[in-house]
Amino acid sequence: MKNNPGRMISILYRKGNIYKNDHLRSINVTASEQPFLNALYAKNGCSQDDLSSALNIDKASTARVIQSLLVKGLVVKTSDEKDRRVNRIYLTDKAMDIKEDLLSVLHKWESTLTDGLTDDEKNLLYSFLFKMVENTEKYFNENSKKKIKKGKVTNND
Repeated sequence: MKNNPGRMISILYRKGNIYKNDHLRSINVTASEQPFLNALYAKNGCSQDDLSSALNIDKASTARVIQSLLVKGLVVKTSDEKDRRVNRIYLTDKAMDIKEDLLSVLHKWESTLTDGLTDDEKNLLYSFLFKMVENTEKYFNENSKKKIKKGKVTNND
């Protein structure tokens, strides 16, 4: 049980959310909203579907988070000029004003996670985590294809 990577990743995820909720409270952002803001800081104006794909989050959850960010005045949603079915999400000035505070919280959490690790150990850790993500993507891509071949179409979020 001690060397179960799934369990350890789950603990880190849950503790990370507690940390983020506590430290982002002052800027009125939750741990579930933070990845969306971060993605939009990287690519403002992307579509709602692009956000779902980039973050590996189902469309319904994405819609709920976007609605919350709209209510808080952190984003605006507009229809794409070329395809009215596509919703584009843009950051507001209010979201830009809190960017440094949000990134500071994330940086401090990363520093907490990697405290005491050398640069070589950090690089090794990141390469292992990247490989684990690749493995999960490969698994879900292969199993999605198998289910389609069997006549079953399911959502593998």
